[in-house]
Amino acid sequence: MKWGKSLGREERAKIFAALAEGLDLPAVGRAFNLTREDLLHLFREVAEFYQAQEGGYWQLFCDGASRGNPGPAGAAAILQDPAGKVQGQAARYLGRATNNEAEYRAVLLGLEMAAGRGVKRLKIFTDSQLVAEQLKGGYQVKSPNLKPLWRQTLKELQKFEAYVISHLDRKLNSEADRLANRVIDQHLEKH
Repeated sequence: MKWGKSLGREERAKIFAALAEGLDLPAVGRAFNLTREDLLHLFREVAEFYQAQEGGYWQLFCDGASRGNPGPAGAAAILQDPAGKVQGQAARYLGRATNNEAEYRAVLLGLEMAAGRGVKRLKIFTDSQLVAEQLKGGYQVKSPNLKPLWRQTLKELQKFEAYVISHLDRKLNSEADRLANRVIDQHLEKH
């Protein structure tokens, strides 16, 4: 197998299980038809993954959108590792919601994705100043429809060793905005 072909999770697990059972590198290479370079590439990938996990902060870009406020709404999040490489993105149609509800749901969607990947340190970027300030304690949460989302978000944030929440200019959050609006468009086209 040449490294140009990507290995699936199951095949990777078998390779590492063989190594853990004491098979030496040349034997693993022969058993899985891997060259020395293939194995080195695999080890480099694993090392980069764990360095990113233990290293700096991952970045999460979140955006919610609502048409009509309240109206058809969507949420999106993009997760980048500390090197800036996109490691995941998600978008979800929310039904009828306000823009602020969609913004909170975007953060929750992103936190779920980050926690699912074992992220420990996270920088969260949202173009909603209200959401950023409420989560940092700068603004009170007065709206009854936002309080449950605010509480749930604070609870989810406790899963991380460290996090930073920042307000981001809308122009710098265009990809998450595009995903949030696309999921609304897709839903409206179907209905």
